[in-house]
Amino acid sequence: MNPVAGRLTMRAAVERNTATGTDPYGNPVAPVFAAHATLACFVWSRSSRELVGDERTAMIEDMRAMFALGADIVEDDEIASVTDRQGNEIIAGRLRVEGPVQRKHTHLEAALKRVG
Repeated sequence: MNPVAGRLTMRAAVERNTATGTDPYGNPVAPVFAAHATLACFVWSRSSRELVGDERTAMIEDMRAMFALGADIVEDDEIASVTDRQGNEIIAGRLRVEGPVQRKHTHLEAALKRVG
């Protein structure tokens, strides 16, 4: 049995961009996300801090996700929701996989960014 399987207590509804081609100016067309897979995962926040400027205040959060080896998750995929095994929402809002997914010895690990 995979040593991290017991930690993967959450479910990520993963969506992938299905848009292809370019617009008349040669730029990629707007992304169109479609359901791709529901993957067992564990999502956590490594740190959170408040950034205060002259006119704005923003919260910056470093979120990560762990997936089983072999999970079909790639850079720029989006997670529409994170739920527990019963389908109760745990983390509200969309998350995007930022940068390449890292392969660790026992699992895959991805950096996440809030979308919207």
